[in-house]
Amino acid sequence: MKKSKMLRTIASFVAVALLLTGCGNASDTTDKKNSDVKSDDSKDSVIFSISSEPTSLDPHQTKDTISYLVIFQMFDTLTREEPDGTLSPALAESWEFDNSGLELTLKIREGVKFHNGETMTPEDVAYSINRAIASSYTSAFTNTMESMEVVDDTHVKLILKERYAAVLNCLSSANMAIVNKKAAEEAGDSFAKQPVGTGPYKFVDWSTGEKVVMECFDDYWRGKAEIKNLTFKIHTDKSTAAIALEKGEVDVLYFPNTDDRQHLMDLPNVTWEEGKAATLYYVAFNCRDGIFANVNLRKAVCYALNRDAVITGGVNGLAIPTMSSIPMNTSFYKDFDGYDYNLEKAKEYLSKAGYPDGFTVKMKCNQSSQYSKSTEVIQALLADVGINVEIELMERAAYLEETQTACNYELTFYVITNNISDPDYMFTRRFHTSMERGGNNFTLHTIEGFNELIDSARGEQDVDKRQELYDEMNQIVYENAIICPLYQGMTYIAFNSDLQGVYTSPAERHYVYEYSWK
Repeated sequence: MKKSKMLRTIASFVAVALLLTGCGNASDTTDKKNSDVKSDDSKDSVIFSISSEPTSLDPHQTKDTISYLVIFQMFDTLTREEPDGTLSPALAESWEFDNSGLELTLKIREGVKFHNGETMTPEDVAYSINRAIASSYTSAFTNTMESMEVVDDTHVKLILKERYAAVLNCLSSANMAIVNKKAAEEAGDSFAKQPVGTGPYKFVDWSTGEKVVMECFDDYWRGKAEIKNLTFKIHTDKSTAAIALEKGEVDVLYFPNTDDRQHLMDLPNVTWEEGKAATLYYVAFNCRDGIFANVNLRKAVCYALNRDAVITGGVNGLAIPTMSSIPMNTSFYKDFDGYDYNLEKAKEYLSKAGYPDGFTVKMKCNQSSQYSKSTEVIQALLADVGINVEIELMERAAYLEETQTACNYELTFYVITNNISDPDYMFTRRFHTSMERGGNNFTLHTIEGFNELIDSARGEQDVDKRQELYDEMNQIVYENAIICPLYQGMTYIAFNSDLQGVYTSPAERHYVYEYSWK
């Protein structure tokens, strides 16, 4: 049986240091690969199984993970997040902030070709970023960006609304990919199915409900890919996809079912890899309205929760317990001691709150098993200290409207996916009072000075000072029991054992350009 491999912890300080210095050695990303494609036709192609159809191949008009996965093969970004989470130069060779921190000037790589044969210019870059800023799909990454302008033949300038230390991480998102201006303007809405980028693979065909086909781009600026033909095959049934992988009909299976885990691990021709996902699962409280406005009750719940039990019963043991509100594979993460499992302390805080015999509370829950199974374990654990939880299962859209928009709930169990390797994504969206409701901050806490700490950390460009600020904020979340972090999710990938360069990715950034056959 093959042993699963755990993705190593993010090399966070490298990413942040690179962000702050405004320059980097691009040699690692620009070394050309061996351009001799293998002569054996069976070993120059990859079939990559995905569970659903991309919503769009226009990087500025989508925000789902499957679309991102496909887009990353055809498009490049100004900066690039590596498999280990560090940040590298990509279409931008170097960069520098001005003294105000509100203007970021980037040196554009010269001689880069688009798939239509045109050479990328600063006009293409500025057009792409402004097009992204104007899109309703990209706000998670662009809300601090005002506009981008051309400086000269090799430079562009990004103007920010406020100082934002994580802006270079945002520029590595698929939503910020560089498109060919001429092709995008001529295609209009059809660009979603006629994509033209600078990536290692160029678009060939999209058969709705079946597959997306690409071929390697001979003039790719980093060198021609070893895999000549790439097909994303759509399998809505993951068990069917697992059988196809076993038979050799597909080469890579993205996010397979954990029910198939042991079988796939036992196969001699398949390798299973798993690692930390950029997902933090936690119990959230309505800290302003209702019974959990009482901080002692929130602390009682936190002490009553056994993380190992929730992981075992909720996700079959496939998660990593955590007490930090900063995901592990994120810059500025440090080991953190939060609320351990302690029934005596839970009962002590129930008494302090005036509920020595417990109480009854309704817990609204997304009906998906991703949440409902863990919620049932949470229900059983809280019953041990006299907290009677009545679970209300809800359809996803209704659940989000009720809990995260209307904030009509007492406590719930949910997740945040940290889409960039920076804790601001978590703290601003979940804890800044300006983000209340609308699917972001639904805890409704009232902690004096917390907004100012979040704002300071967003703009702080000194690494040590940012670390101190995030340590302080993590402590505030703990002391006020705004949320109770329980576990970090995991990500999985299974693939043909003869295929090299395949890895798990916390934010699901899979670069087929790195693949090759043995």
